[in-house]
Amino acid sequence: MSGEPRKSTRFDPPLSAIQARQMGELQRGEGRWDVLIEFARDEDVGALRGRIHFVSGTVHRISGWIFLEWAARDIEARFGEFSAQELWNLLDSLS
Repeated sequence: MSGEPRKSTRFDPPLSAIQARQMGELQRGEGRWDVLIEFARDEDVGALRGRIHFVSGTVHRISGWIFLEWAARDIEARFGEFSAQELWNLLDSLS
């Protein structure tokens, strides 16, 4: 192994490269969560990555980078394939 430090493979875009869009809300009983999609270009693969944010008051849950598409509209279309139950399941898995 060479003495050079190994390049991190973790995708961690600069804040200036991040875009977000409100996609709606989830509500169950008294609980309400705003749902957003975050996009950032990954130059290493030449595509956009996306992840889902759930925000309720001061509580914030974030998925991993689960989308990899050519354009933001493609990520939005893929997000639209999630049912409300699937979003609740994802949110529950992040708790």
